[in-house]
Amino acid sequence: MALKTNKKILLTDDGERMVPYHHKGKLMYAEHLTRYQAVLSFVSNKVVLDIASGSGYGTKLLSSKAKKVYGVDVSSDAITYAKKQYGAPNISYLLGDGEAIPLADNSVDVVITFETIEHIKDYKKFLDEVDRVLKDGGVAIVSTPNDLEFAEGNHFHLHEFKEDELTTLLSKKYKHIDKYYQATWKAVGIGKPNLFSDEGKLEAAIENLSAIKPEKYLYFFFVCSNTKIKEIIEPKVAIGEHYSDRKLKEISDEIMAGKLLAQDYEQKISELRSEKEDLARTLDKTSKKLKQTTAELEGVYASSSWRLTQPLRKIKRGIAK
Repeated sequence: MALKTNKKILLTDDGERMVPYHHKGKLMYAEHLTRYQAVLSFVSNKVVLDIASGSGYGTKLLSSKAKKVYGVDVSSDAITYAKKQYGAPNISYLLGDGEAIPLADNSVDVVITFETIEHIKDYKKFLDEVDRVLKDGGVAIVSTPNDLEFAEGNHFHLHEFKEDELTTLLSKKYKHIDKYYQATWKAVGIGKPNLFSDEGKLEAAIENLSAIKPEKYLYFFFVCSNTKIKEIIEPKVAIGEHYSDRKLKEISDEIMAGKLLAQDYEQKISELRSEKEDLARTLDKTSKKLKQTTAELEGVYASSSWRLTQPLRKIKRGIAK
């Protein structure tokens, strides 16, 4: 299912929230959109909560199958954007925090929480809230990065999970957990022009020539419920960002040029620091010499010999005139 994008921009690219206008054609777009496409069979004619709905693209996709969708996000800017760009009669966008979801108890059939739990300080309270709004027998679908494989240093993430940790945490809430995973590869394709130029469903055989060990899955994708889960997620592979060898070389050259420029600056800074240190040493020596000379001069002025010879110096200056 392709997603239309509106050219009117109201949200900036913060590097974390996916906004189709900014990210269409990028890996980030494929990763995020595929999650929503994968769960459409779970939301058919259901009341759904999309918690951390962001720019609203996913909420809009869910609304194509769901009876009702609540898109809840902590950002007022995101809610404003979603209402204007991805509104629908069966969608209600609400401002709200994951630790205090603005919905009644037992009010939704399905909770979609994609890349949310790692952003919340009190993630146990968040899961309590998910459980509170979920009807008996409802389904929660949780996607979050794999701490073993995800890059360190994302300042938006407060806590990332290992599989055993996440399983233990969710098992305290749900009797049944169906585990799926999201992995990312580079892809190679051969075909007619329309294979590459037409956006949408791709009819092509896929060969896995790069098997991944379990610890290398980039994201966990767990389906949780207290009743036996009937629906399944069909395997889905999406082609993300286009790989261009030429473009990669250009980027590499730019990075290298930047590194060389940085090295030039580092060399100049090193030279200036060395010169500064030399000047500081010279200044220190000069200052000490100045103090010594001043002290000697003051000693001469204070001596009795200087006072006794003062008349003679006056006479001498008069003769010189």
